[in-house]
Amino acid sequence: MGPEEIESYGDSGSEGRNRLKSKTASALAIIGWLVVGFNLNGIVFGAFPLKFATPEWQLNLISSLLASSTSLLIAASLIPLALVLSPNDKYLQEWNLLACRAASWFAIFLVVITPLQFYIGSRALKNQTITAYEAIGKLKTIAKDISSLKSEDELRAYVVTLPNSPRLPAKFDAAFPVIKQRAIDNIKAQINAGSEAAELQKSQGLQTFLKEAIRNAAQAILMAAGFSALAGLSSRSRNIVTQFFENFI
Repeated sequence: MGPEEIESYGDSGSEGRNRLKSKTASALAIIGWLVVGFNLNGIVFGAFPLKFATPEWQLNLISSLLASSTSLLIAASLIPLALVLSPNDKYLQEWNLLACRAASWFAIFLVVITPLQFYIGSRALKNQTITAYEAIGKLKTIAKDISSLKSEDELRAYVVTLPNSPRLPAKFDAAFPVIKQRAIDNIKAQINAGSEAAELQKSQGLQTFLKEAIRNAAQAILMAAGFSALAGLSSRSRNIVTQFFENFI
């Protein structure tokens, strides 16, 4: 084999390796975008039915985003990795800039939701206890109304107006004052039981929320650092948040 043939063979091999690198780079970038799309698809359709004003829906959305953040970070990292294999590809350069900018904005979002979730959680806990305390308030009103009744006929007429009114016997087994006091005592027992249940629900709900919120906050900060590192690969995608985390990376 002569010198020219050897040189030709070397050029052919180099050209083949370059084509393989280019195809591999394109495949990595496309896979990265597909995985990003797959995760976003799950987040979007998992958010239905849309209930923007309810804190429970907002917390579920935040949890869903955090649960997908690791996959999003890994998928987005495939795009700059593809650019390493084919640094002169203009499409990969544009995709890399897009991925880095998206990462910088997502890092900001992760930092913002860290304190925001505590506010939303307090609203959710409040909503959970409102129903119980409203029921207790209605029972107190009923007890007050019954205490003002003067006769059996008034009692029977009042009970008919109540939602889900109980069936009264055709004839009571005791005098009206006794029946009246029994009813008031029964309602007060329901009020005490409802108050204890509401306080227990509030305490348990607070403990569960704090556990989840602290875990989510730690995950959000860690993911914000990761996305900041990704955003730092392009000087055109840095912001205050990414620069802050870059000081610790």
